[in-house]
Amino acid sequence: MESHPDTKDKGNKMRDKRKTLRQDFSFAVLEYVLNSGNNHEAYIGFTLNVSKFGLCFYTPKVLNEGQKITIKGAYPIPSKTAVVKWTEKYDDVFYKVGLVFI
Repeated sequence: MESHPDTKDKGNKMRDKRKTLRQDFSFAVLEYVLNSGNNHEAYIGFTLNVSKFGLCFYTPKVLNEGQKITIKGAYPIPSKTAVVKWTEKYDDVFYKVGLVFI
C-alpha cells in the first residue's frame, strides 16, 4: 500500500491513513439530501476528491459527524448513501466534509 502526504498542512507532514487512492474531482457539483426526518430538500456541494470508500467535498450546509446523507447519482458518483466521518469549517461560507459510503 502506497502512502501519500495528507493535503492538510498543519505545520508538519502527516502520513495519509487512507486505504485507497483518491481520484481528484475538484469542484464537480454534488447534489445530496439529508436522511433525517421528512426533509427531502436537496443541497449542493462541490467535490474535492473521491475514492472507492468515500469522498471529500465542500458545502455551505452544516453537517454533523454520524449524519447520514444520500448522494443523488451523477458523475463522478452514482447514487449512494454515506455517513459524515468528519467536518471542519473551511472559510466564511463553506465546510469541508469527509464521507464514508455505506
